[in-house]
Amino acid sequence: MQIVDDRTGARAYQAMVPRRDGTRLNTFVFLPGSGGPRWPVILHRTPYGITSSDARHKADFTMAWLPSVEEPLRGSIIRGWRSIVEHGYAAIYQDTRGRHGSEGEDRVYADDAADGFDTLAWIAGQPWTNHIVGMSGSSAGATTTFAAASTRHPTLRAFFAQAGASSIYDDVVYEGQSIEIERLWLWVARNIPGLSKSHREAVMRRFGVSAAQLDAAAGSAAERYARLDLARHNDPPFTASDDWMRLPLTRYPDFATWQPFLDEIITHPGPDAFRTAHNFRRTIEIPGFHVTTWFDIFQTSVLAAFNEIQARIGNQKLWIGPNEHYFVYQTNFWPRDPYFEWFDYWLKGAPTGIMDEPAVFYSPRASVEDRETYAPNDWRYSAAGRCQMAGRSGSF
Repeated sequence: MQIVDDRTGARAYQAMVPRRDGTRLNTFVFLPGSGGPRWPVILHRTPYGITSSDARHKADFTMAWLPSVEEPLRGSIIRGWRSIVEHGYAAIYQDTRGRHGSEGEDRVYADDAADGFDTLAWIAGQPWTNHIVGMSGSSAGATTTFAAASTRHPTLRAFFAQAGASSIYDDVVYEGQSIEIERLWLWVARNIPGLSKSHREAVMRRFGVSAAQLDAAAGSAAERYARLDLARHNDPPFTASDDWMRLPLTRYPDFATWQPFLDEIITHPGPDAFRTAHNFRRTIEIPGFHVTTWFDIFQTSVLAAFNEIQARIGNQKLWIGPNEHYFVYQTNFWPRDPYFEWFDYWLKGAPTGIMDEPAVFYSPRASVEDRETYAPNDWRYSAAGRCQMAGRSGSF
């Protein structure tokens, strides 16, 4: 245990947390410098790395990720450990399986429900927890949150998920019942650098390739990604690109070498047990705060999670702002920051008033061109999920 913030006395340590199959996941624990000895906990699990980009070692908790001063709300990890511990919570970061400092093989969310449950079980056995846990995350971090919440671990009491998929295959990979190749291939290719040493070793054993051959495949994948992304901007997009139009869906060169689970993902074109297992929202039964934008690529999945869980148990909140996926990271997206209002209410029993508000809070403007000067001062409440949009009305 080491002091990582001289001002507050916050302490931290790193642990390799074991899963039920023996795989260990790289985990950072941050504890407040006062109070205790037991605190409520906020957990983040992310495939994007829990150290800062300039950290030399993936296990160096002194170089743990924090939001930048310029963009304090950007990141898969929401608000950052320093703000979380200052509000009287233990903050937990974890690299997901096969990513960055964690062991195992990355299988693109296939293990996040079980790994999330096992992490919650590990937390429950630690001397610094009061057994009241919240989870949060943005984008991919929201999906790992939904996954863990679906397991109904008794210590997990509430979650805060923004701009992420609650049913990764039905809503993202196969949205509209057709394979969303652009989302899938570009995301897989872009995230090859974050695959861990153990994932790399597993791929080498599976395909019988050398380290040099695997590195060459990574270089080729990066070049192919650049071509795929460039073709996306053509008019018309994609059709003039052999990379998009001529290569096979399965065993896609380079991508499927580094990420063998890619073939599994795209060979379930119809509803089946595999896809049902990745519909995380169907078994969630705890309070949830959902955030999206009108043009978020995950908007339909966020709305479906809110609607289904709200109908089943209530106690859900939904905020919808203008523009696309990344606008949620702008400070001026938010009429106010509800993050600690939400967790203080559900994890500490504080009378924050957040549950006195109607369930839905939304911007009547779906898009704003001047992002820098936008002011979220026209948002409206709706108790029934009915929204008035620029002279039109609709419901979800």
